[in-house]
Amino acid sequence: MPPSADVHAQHGVLDTLKQAISHVEHAVLPTRTAVTANTYSAADAAQAFCNSMQAAFDAKDADGIVKHFRDDGWWRDILTVDFDFNSIKRDEIKGHLSRYGIPTIQNLKVVKPNDAQFNKEAGWLQAYTSYETPEGRGKGFLRLKESAPGAGDWQAFTFFTALWEIKGHEENAGRKRPLGAEHGLHETSENWLDRRQKQIKFEDEDPTCLIVGGGQNGLMLAARLTTLGVKTLIVEKNPRIGDSWRRRYHTLCLHDPVWADHFAYMQFPKTWPIYTPKDKLANYMEEYASQMELNVWLQSTIERDPRWDPQTKRWTVKVLREGAEDREMKVPHLVMATGFSGEPRMPTFPMDEFKGEISHSSKHPGCHGKPEWSGKKAIVVGCCNSGHDIAADFYEHGLDTTIVQRSSTYVMSSEHGIPGLLKGVYEEDGPPTDDADIMLTSLPLDVLEQFHISATEDIAVKDKVILDDLQKAGFKINKYPGGLFLKYFRDGGGYYIDVGCSRLIADGKVKIKQGVEIEKLTKDGILFKDGVELKADIIILATGYTSQRETVRRIISSDVADRLGQVWGADKQGEIPGVWRYSGVPHFWLMSGNLFQARCFSKHLALQIQMIELGLRTHADDPVAYKHAADPRF
Repeated sequence: MPPSADVHAQHGVLDTLKQAISHVEHAVLPTRTAVTANTYSAADAAQAFCNSMQAAFDAKDADGIVKHFRDDGWWRDILTVDFDFNSIKRDEIKGHLSRYGIPTIQNLKVVKPNDAQFNKEAGWLQAYTSYETPEGRGKGFLRLKESAPGAGDWQAFTFFTALWEIKGHEENAGRKRPLGAEHGLHETSENWLDRRQKQIKFEDEDPTCLIVGGGQNGLMLAARLTTLGVKTLIVEKNPRIGDSWRRRYHTLCLHDPVWADHFAYMQFPKTWPIYTPKDKLANYMEEYASQMELNVWLQSTIERDPRWDPQTKRWTVKVLREGAEDREMKVPHLVMATGFSGEPRMPTFPMDEFKGEISHSSKHPGCHGKPEWSGKKAIVVGCCNSGHDIAADFYEHGLDTTIVQRSSTYVMSSEHGIPGLLKGVYEEDGPPTDDADIMLTSLPLDVLEQFHISATEDIAVKDKVILDDLQKAGFKINKYPGGLFLKYFRDGGGYYIDVGCSRLIADGKVKIKQGVEIEKLTKDGILFKDGVELKADIIILATGYTSQRETVRRIISSDVADRLGQVWGADKQGEIPGVWRYSGVPHFWLMSGNLFQARCFSKHLALQIQMIELGLRTHADDPVAYKHAADPRF
């Protein structure tokens, strides 16, 4: 938002304010009646706040820092105050600083001043910031509010700080991009391809970080680490990068839009579709690995039970390779990037009698190439995204289709829901992706939930016709107040982004069996506990997945799985525990989430690994529980 027309007339007020701030002993934020949207630019108001907050940091004045926050204010910090993620309420800030110390923050200032603005709809002033610490540089975001319109007493509703880079060890990107070729005479004829092939083989050294899994999370973390100069190897069980998507059901596409799904460093082109088909995404991932010069061993896994040596701080890992010699490595960091979901969750009711075709949704190929299925009876057990997509696919291919809903499902339309939740952040004319990521990441999840309560209500009003029709058809709606994102962040599932199947259910084209548990599978179908039996030729179990902990148990060991803290959900600060941060096991990391989370949090995990390797931080070898216990709500 540009400065108001009379901003220059107010520079005398600003200079006086800045001079006053520089002499405030305890950095108490002064009342500035002149600082309003009508008389003062947003950037100037935000910088005045930064100057005052900087004075409190300089004085190591915890009370002064706290006074910069509203009573309902929050400080979200990533890796600046302590080596973790924190969302701290105002009344808990002083205690947190007492425990971990007041960080040495320097040169706190507004950046991108032209993007600072008074957000009238939200009722706050917002601005991007930057700062320094003795060892690094950080980025941040402010949301400031007045006690009353025109009061000028701007205080932080949210104050975000994230350590971004280490001085002298910045990313090899932008102004530090690689040269690519050295012109002139050379002692060797080795070219770029020769060097890449040598790097991939790791013949003379072991990687610093071994990543298990080459999906979006493994790829983007490897890209971040490689750009930081941390030698990294991905082991991927499939023959090709992207096969984890290629092998899903035929009609699968992403339900979130392109603007939220860009890959780190390498954005989709302007011609990319809004909703990405799975095979297009898979091919892009393969190209991403190549263009980002990632070291990948395909058709490779690791032998179960790698050993951690607390003296050398190395994992001894044996990599099993199809068509190549197995390799034992000693690596400082081991990352599980096999996906947010754990193992396919299989129901416990008896299934042996069934004579038809049955599979979990993760193994279901779709109806493509199955003309013999037309006219058959299909039942889909499970009523979230995969279950709906598969049921719609069955109907479109001429199958008599029933979907089984055992509890309730949160539903919002793609048409109204996604634009409503991502408005102003991820959209065609929205801010650059890196800026949008900072803006969204700056929100503590408990604050995001409050924002989304009203947004969710608005979406439900717009979706009223289809929601009412679904309930008339017998479908049970989960009226989760926090909406889609919080349902995903907290529960990891339980929702459907409607792209058409809801109308099929509402119109009776896809039948619904709701609220009755399954007794068993019979030879001809499903027997429910109310005595009803539904005939089926094909049954798909869209019953979800276990925790990622169970994949750790299968691939790594039960010992490591049992030593992990809580994985996903929320800790007492509302932060998602276990992923992208300390897992409870030193030098063992979990990297998972959707494309947005892979892009955002690969940055922070890569920085943690780099800082440990530089000797700037460490994790105790005693696998204690998290400093933030699990939130009893989840």
